[in-house]
Parts: sequence; structure tokens; C-alpha cells
Amino acid sequence: MKRVVGTLIIIGLLAVGCVKRAPAPGVTDTEVLIGNVQDLSGPLKELGAIIPSGSNMYFQYINDQGGVHGRSIKMLIEDHQYNPQKAVAATKKLVEKDQVFCLFQILGTSPCEAIRPILSETGTPLIAPATNSGTMSDLSREAGDLIFHTDTGYDRQGEILVDYILNQNSDAKIGIVYQDDDYGENVLVGIARAEEEHEITVQKESYQRGAIDFKGQTMNLLKGGCTDVIIAGIVREPVTVMKTAEAMNYKPNFFGTGPTVDARVGKLAGSAGEGFTATYWANMWNSDAPGPILYRELCEKYDIPEPYIGLYHYYGFATAQLLVEGLERAGRNPTRKSLVRGLETFKNWDVGSFPPITYNRNDHAGVDKVQLVQMQNGEQVVITDWLE
Repeated sequence: MKRVVGTLIIIGLLAVGCVKRAPAPGVTDTEVLIGNVQDLSGPLKELGAIIPSGSNMYFQYINDQGGVHGRSIKMLIEDHQYNPQKAVAATKKLVEKDQVFCLFQILGTSPCEAIRPILSETGTPLIAPATNSGTMSDLSREAGDLIFHTDTGYDRQGEILVDYILNQNSDAKIGIVYQDDDYGENVLVGIARAEEEHEITVQKESYQRGAIDFKGQTMNLLKGGCTDVIIAGIVREPVTVMKTAEAMNYKPNFFGTGPTVDARVGKLAGSAGEGFTATYWANMWNSDAPGPILYRELCEKYDIPEPYIGLYHYYGFATAQLLVEGLERAGRNPTRKSLVRGLETFKNWDVGSFPPITYNRNDHAGVDKVQLVQMQNGEQVVITDWLE
């Protein structure tokens, strides 16, 4: 009897060993499904169209070569209209109904902050959130272990800009116009550190997300005698501030945090945008670095419309490169945990798109430096080496 029981146990164990492991959410033999939440119909709808287009171009390039471990990459995109509450609903749909494997490149600081509980509850990683906020790499926050940031944080950008301004003019009077939400809050963290280091006070003027009138803030900066003004906005806000200042015959040096590096800012501002200087955390799309060279080749290969080609489309491409490398390192039978572990093996990962990126269990920050890009005669020119 004991021999029979022992034989049955062995047979049972062999049977268990032969059972095929259940696939991870969003993973089939032929496809891996990822989820993205963008602003498709709100104030940032242009970015919501352009950034994912750059990512899909690179995914198509990878799929045309057989995909990752034989699986093609498919990206589902939902609309949040740059609204945190709608971001939560869209993310729940992607994770619970569509069963995406991971989330990628969700646009905006407040939307990304709002979805942390979903990431935590479901164990879904978020790769390359499309926000510069330094909070994305804060491992002490909810779901911090599931988020992998690429961009230099707004807090570091604020510090670097203040350092640069004071190095150019030690007597500069600095002001800042900032979005009164999670985005602006993170910028102010860096501004506060810079104030303490340099023993100065930066004049602060806030605005609400979606604002279109900046007369009050601009007049306050003029009255405060600010010689240098940092604008923590996206595209429309810095254009409006600079045009408003020009109408007031107020001519400070204007600077902007990461999102304002969009070439449209200087061009839409016209003469008011000449000399506008913004931070950027990647190689410029038209540079001779390997990443931008491949980017331009793929734009030609896949007939990308001319209006799309540029900084934000390139950003979508560059972050897609990082995700694909993470999927490669997640293995032939990927799980969400193996994706996290794979990303944490990055050590000075460098394909010439971003500065070298290192991730590990204690660091999900990505890039920690910027270069400054200035509008000169209607064209963007890199005016510094990498600043830290």
C-alpha cells in the first residue's frame, strides 16, 4: 500500500511539473499588451498625439524584426484630458478590463500621482511616466518600487536653473511662474533648496492648470524687479507669459523647465521668445548621437508626417527603446515581477538617446542631469554641456 501511495505522489508531482504556467496579464504567445493614458482631447492633446506616435514608430520597428522574444508589442491608449480623476478611471480600465501587462508613459504629474493606488494594488509597473517630477523616483512613496523614471526631476531642474542664472549674474533677481499642482510643487522643492544654498528669495507666482491669462503674474514679476524668470509650464503658458511681458515692455531673461523645451514655445512666442532657454534631459532629436540618428532614419522609413518630427515625438521613441530593453530582460516568459527585476539590471545603459541610465533596487531615477537649449534666431541651440 505504501508503494502504491508513493507511486501516486510521484505521478502527481510529475503532472504538476508538466502543467503550463498561466501567462501573465497581457501576455500571449504572440503579443504583449501595454497600456498608455494620454491627453487626447484636453489642453495637452497635441502632446497626447505626438508622444505615443513616436513610441509606436519604434514598436513597429521592433515588431517588423519579430518583436521581443517572438511577441509583437501592442499599445492601448486611453484619454484622461489632463485630469487626474479621469486618469484613474482610464487606468482601471486598462488594468482590470483590458488586462495590460504594464503601463507606459502616462502623461502628467498629477495623473501619475493619482494612479499610485492602482499600481500598488495590482502590482502593475509604470515605465517612463511622461512627467519630469522627481516624485516619480521616490521609492518611499506608494508604488515607488513599480515606477521607473527616465527624466531629470523638476526639483533638480529648478536647482540647476537657479545655479546657472546666478553664475551668469550674481546680482540676478529671480522669479518663478509655476503650475499650482503636483508639477509646480516638485519644482518648488528644488527652488527651496537653491534659496537655502544661495541665501536668496525667489519671487513665486502661481497659476491654475488650464489658465490662459497671465497679466497679474507678469505684472507682479515686473513690479518685483525680476531680471530672470523661470516658467514651470507646458507650451501655452510660457508663450502667453512672454508675449504678455513683451506687451508690457518687460524684458527679463526667460527660462523654462522640461516641458517648455518644445520648439513651438519659442516659435509661437515670436520675438518675445528669442533667447528663451529651457532644460532638456535627453540628446536633441537632430543631434549626431546614435539615438537621434536612428530616430531620423525611422521617421524616413515609416513616412512620419513632418509636423510630428521633433522633440516630443523623439521622446516617445526614446522611452520606447527603454521599455523594449526592459521587456527583453524580463525573459521569454515574462511576469510583472520579472520586468521589474530586468529593469533593475540596467547599469549605465546607453543607446545614445538619453545619458547613461542605471536602475537597481534602491534607485529608479534614470537621468539626473540636463543641458540647456536656447531659442536663437528662431532655432533651438544647445548652449551648455550636461549640468548636474
